Amino acid sequence: MREKINFEFRMNSSIKILYNYISAPANMTEWFADNVIYLSNRYIFTWNGYEETCFLIKKKTDKYVRYRWEQDIDNLYYFELFLEKEKFTKNIYLIITDFAKKNEIEESKMWWENKIKILRKLLRL
Repeated sequence: MREKINFEFRMNSSIKILYNYISAPANMTEWFADNVIYLSNRYIFTWNGYEETCFLIKKKTDKYVRYRWEQDIDNLYYFELFLEKEKFTKNIYLIITDFAKKNEIEESKMWWENKIKILRKLLRL
């Protein structure tokens, strides 16, 4: 059984730009995976020659995207990239929701931190 986990990253970029990087396959190739192919709500991600397929299950433009891995199609696990603008400071946050086994939470955290580091470098943040 996996636990729901959340990671929050402050991003000094516009929501429109960030949304394009969390939803557009060409942009996701620059930070999320080595290659991304999109075919009718199906994304094929490649890392070091290894492919994983997921489905876009929900989205709201300039707000969030939610994906479900093919192996999780029969359960409720997903990963979500959610953009939030803080009301008073106007800071932009990328909030990631994912699911991991208890003994894999730290590994998942490190993986996401690495991906966000790449994204920040790409956006010159």
